Order: sequence, then structure tokens, then C-alpha cells
Amino acid sequence: MHHWHWLIVIYLFLGGLGAGTYLTSFAAEKGWLGNNSHLKRAGYYLAAPIVAFGTILLVFDLGQGLHKPWLLIRLLFNLGSVMTWGVYILSAFIIVGLIKGYLVFKNKTAPGALTWAGAVLALATCAYTGLLVAVVEAVPFWNTMLMPFLFVASALSTGLSLTALIAHFIENEGQSSIREGQAHLGIIAVELVIVAMFFGIMVSGAKGSAGVESAYLALFGPYAPVFWGYFIVLGLLLPLVVFGREYLKNKQFARTVTTEPSSIRIETAATAQGHQASFLNLATDVSVLVGGLALRALIIFVALPVWDGRIL
Repeated sequence: MHHWHWLIVIYLFLGGLGAGTYLTSFAAEKGWLGNNSHLKRAGYYLAAPIVAFGTILLVFDLGQGLHKPWLLIRLLFNLGSVMTWGVYILSAFIIVGLIKGYLVFKNKTAPGALTWAGAVLALATCAYTGLLVAVVEAVPFWNTMLMPFLFVASALSTGLSLTALIAHFIENEGQSSIREGQAHLGIIAVELVIVAMFFGIMVSGAKGSAGVESAYLALFGPYAPVFWGYFIVLGLLLPLVVFGREYLKNKQFARTVTTEPSSIRIETAATAQGHQASFLNLATDVSVLVGGLALRALIIFVALPVWDGRIL
């Protein structure tokens, strides 16, 4: 798609990434990633700045930010446009995210309604980045309702990885938990299923010859190294193997601990809980981020538009 370039790719990536970091810390704060997760704070720090930066890139990509700013103002009142919805969703999320991040930084308790509002807006932001391209009927490769679900799954995965990376270096409280690996495994499995369904639809011809040819470009054409290498291997299969191995190892360790005397169990459990993420885990988190960016690039660059039934 020649008139959508790297700025939109990076925006789509950062929008989902920032929202995903918020949802990661939200889940950790609620105890869904363990009773004392080390991910409770880092995601809140990252969320709003990342989404704000991505939004600035979107404004520049529209080509109107500096030359015709009044067109952007007019966009605020076009409630029938998906992009207008996005303006309100992103603006609200950035504001709520900044407030939540500030309160967390100051060790103050944020109102529950604010925290939940941020989570709802974060989920909406994840979905919006996919919906933004899904509604473009002139591009069959994009025009499927699986797209928002794919973007949400990828946002959750990349958000969890970035939050874990940053928390590893800045957090002195809390520990990594077996539930983190369990959650990431589940997200990656869902993403794999969605990807398989998505390309199955395209290859079947359900979206016409443009959908078939776009899928071919990704699977077997010039973008195949990006698809198979960066997205599938680095973004999905490597994390699936590494996090799966870590999960099984921790699960086996937990079973062993329950058979030991209580004093030994307490000491061993404390040691396990205090264990820092290994280099392999950190490298795998980086690979997840690479895969997430590769996914957005593929979706934008392999998509072939149609006009009057013909591929352009």
C-alpha cells in the first residue's frame, strides 16, 4: 500500500504497545499475574507517553498536521468516522494514563473508577488500531473483523514483554510469577490461532484475488523472510518455546516444594520468587517486540488495494 508508510506502521505498533503496558500493570495490580507481581508499576509509567508519541506520528502521517490544522479540528465533529472515534479514545486514554502514572509514581492510591476507565480505554485503543485498517473496504487484506482481535492479542503480548523488560531494570519490589508465563503462553496461543484463521481466509479466496495475492506476498513472496523470520519465529514460536519451558519448569518446581518440610519450603519458595529474569527471558521479550513491529509492517506493506474490482 504505497501511500501508507513507516510512520503509520510505527503508530499502529506504539498505540497497541502503550495500551498493552497499561493492561499488563492493571492485571498485575488486580493480582491476576500473581500475588506480588513486579509488573504493578512499570506499565503505568510507559503507557501514556508511548501512545502520545504514536499519536503525534499519526498526525504527521495524515499530512495535515502542519499544513492544514483546521482539517484536524473538523475531524473532531465527524462522528461517523472511525478516525474520529480514535481521536476521542486516544485523547481520553492519554489523559487518564498520565494521571494514573503520576499517582503510581507518587505512591498514591488512584480512584478505582480511574484505574478501570484506563483499562477500558486501553482495550479500546488496542482494538482501534486494528479497526482503523479493518474498515478500509478498498483493501481486502485489511477488510476483516479478525483484524482488531489480532491487534488486541499482539498488543497484549508486546505490552507484557515491554513491561517485563522495564520492570527488570527499575523494580526492586515484587517478583516474577508463574502466572506471567502462563498468561503470555495463552496470549501467544490465541494470536497464533487468529493468524492461522486470518491467512486461511485470505488464501481461500474469500476476499478475492487481492486478498490471495497479498497473502502470497507475505507467505512466499518478497516479504516471506519478514513473516517467517521476524514475525512467526521471533515473535511467536521462540516465545512459545521459552515461556513454555519456563512455565513447565516453575510448575514442576512448585510441585517439588509442596513435598518438602515447611521450613525448607519457605526458604526455597522465597529463593524462587526472588529469582531475576534470565538473559534468555529478556532476549525473548525483545524478540516479541520485534515480532509485533514486523506484524504491523507486513499488514501495511503487503496489502494490495482494489479499484472497480481490479488490483491497483
